[in-house]
Amino acid sequence: MFVTSKIKSNLNLIKFMIIGILLSLNFNLAMAQDVTGDAAPQARIRIFGQNGKPTNMKYRFQGHVVKESTGGNMGGAFASMLGIARNSTIGIPATTTLETMKQHNHNLSKLYYREFTIPANIPITISNAIIGLTNVNNTHHDGKIINYQPSCQSNKLTFVAKPGKDYEAVAASTSAQCGVILLEVNADGSTTPLVNVEESADH
Repeated sequence: MFVTSKIKSNLNLIKFMIIGILLSLNFNLAMAQDVTGDAAPQARIRIFGQNGKPTNMKYRFQGHVVKESTGGNMGGAFASMLGIARNSTIGIPATTTLETMKQHNHNLSKLYYREFTIPANIPITISNAIIGLTNVNNTHHDGKIINYQPSCQSNKLTFVAKPGKDYEAVAASTSAQCGVILLEVNADGSTTPLVNVEESADH
């Protein structure tokens, strides 16, 4: 009976590990958007995120609403939590943001990025959030101490990408504050803050 229980326990552990590996592999695939048609101008964007602090992108193209997230889907959040999240790139030049990524890492939350092909000349909306955890600690007198980590939702930033240009969406702060900064990435890796950006509350 003990042997059978131990085998079942090991099988459950193996299943959990396989699921985690599959999720991380699926997440790590570069998922550039399918902007069809030779006449459709394109741009590219790099989006940073991590477990508990996802960055989301949304736009409408050819009658369809496209939503992407870095750190907000199950596979990405799981890989970030385990510290095995890997960056996916389609060739956007490296910026100084990449050199400071480790400063954003926290316990069970590794910063990573994904790069996407996006349609140019249409509104692209970017936002991020902080999803605070609830910690429950038992006391010696059968009581509980509940600590709530802060949560927030940033405003939405909407911009129109120019054909052939590269962009970067980074968190405005390394602390428990929401906010996104949009940058244009130049060919030499230098960046320029976007000026023509529309900001709206996500409430």
